[in-house]
Amino acid sequence: MKWSPRFFRALAWCAVFISAAAAPFVLFAGLEGQAEVARGFTVTVVLGVFLGGVTLAGTRKVQSPAGASAALRLALFGWLLTPLLASPPLVAATGSFSTGVFEAYGALTTTGAITLAPEEAGISITLWRCVLAWLGGLGSLVLAATVFAALDRRGVGLRRTYLLTVEHADLFTNFGRALRRFGAIYVGLTLVGFLMLMLTGAAPYDSLCLALSGLSTAGLTPRSDAMEVWLSPAAQAVLALICLSGAWNMAVQYDLASRRRISRGSGELRAILVLGLGAGLYFLVSGYPGQVFSGALDMVFAVTTAGFQTQAVPALPLTLMLLVAMAGGSTISTSGGIKMPRILLLLRRAGGELSSLSHPSAAVRTRFIGRPVSDSALAGVWVYALAYPAVLGLGTVAIGASGVSFEQAWMASAASLVNAGPLAGVDYAALPPMALAVSSFIMVLGRLEVLAAAAAFYVIFARD
Repeated sequence: MKWSPRFFRALAWCAVFISAAAAPFVLFAGLEGQAEVARGFTVTVVLGVFLGGVTLAGTRKVQSPAGASAALRLALFGWLLTPLLASPPLVAATGSFSTGVFEAYGALTTTGAITLAPEEAGISITLWRCVLAWLGGLGSLVLAATVFAALDRRGVGLRRTYLLTVEHADLFTNFGRALRRFGAIYVGLTLVGFLMLMLTGAAPYDSLCLALSGLSTAGLTPRSDAMEVWLSPAAQAVLALICLSGAWNMAVQYDLASRRRISRGSGELRAILVLGLGAGLYFLVSGYPGQVFSGALDMVFAVTTAGFQTQAVPALPLTLMLLVAMAGGSTISTSGGIKMPRILLLLRRAGGELSSLSHPSAAVRTRFIGRPVSDSALAGVWVYALAYPAVLGLGTVAIGASGVSFEQAWMASAASLVNAGPLAGVDYAALPPMALAVSSFIMVLGRLEVLAAAAAFYVIFARD
């Protein structure tokens, strides 16, 4: 197995970004009177600058191309190692290595699982979680449009975009380009969301946290009280729009912003809206008009894998919302889950098969985004869909082996896999360290969409 120097250089840039993001928080934590937390941020800054700087200096003349194997290793080790660098302040705040590292994984993978309430964590740590989630969302967009798009070239092509021409000989070529282009629309949407939240009555600090965690679909809140207590209905609706932006194909949004038109679409946005409206209609027909608004928003928050909840007692069962969250948003988005385009494609194929029952001699052809889909590509989509329940079951067994009840183990495994931590309804602080470690690993698998993680583990031991 040969490790490309470009792989280490890319990891070094991740370390530099994390350390740069942590630098202002040294001052914030100091002003807040949290000396231990400030020292934790200092450790992150120093380690990031040292490790990243030394690696970048040692690989500055590297010109050799890096193919799919190196890119897969980067995706895996990036999600596995970067949270460790971001964890020192969280370890200092929680007072435990296992919970601090768990929170770092929960934030960077945009899962949003926490062990310390915002009021106990303080302003600097609460905002640090949201910043990490925001960076993790941006990282997932870049990887989806570069590494995963290249791996999908023989499949349905759900991650293809006109913004980037994937260089199969050197997949690292597009990282900078993708970061600039997706970063521009990502920052723009964050600023718009922040301003809209403030205009609808949210406090500046609350607006900043919600804009960061909403667009990254992390579901992190600046307060532990029910959202209906401290956020106006108009601001809740704005937050739902922010989550929809994060869960919608970011390449399509860039196309809309730059060209004033949409060149492609797969119907995932319509599907999410239909689910939200369906939930609201259900409460209206059932005779609970007071739950129409909150039920519709909770459904949108669930399917986008943000996991925000408007009420102390959710209008919809958490188990149902977790199952809905498994569908997820678009493929080039910050949401987790199987991804809605794959679900829609399988439903379209199922409709074709049912149609063929009445016309046995008819040829069943499946088209998606205006293109025909081959049987081999459909088989790959089926494998994706089947891999999730398999990992969910194994994760439940692994978490349960640490002494957690079956119900809590299933909820924690499902929420970690779809990167929707708030939907678990589990007290993560009460979980044993082994359960937290397993959940963190499942978060990484979910962020890598399971099969890409399996491929990454394979190439670690395989030749390039």
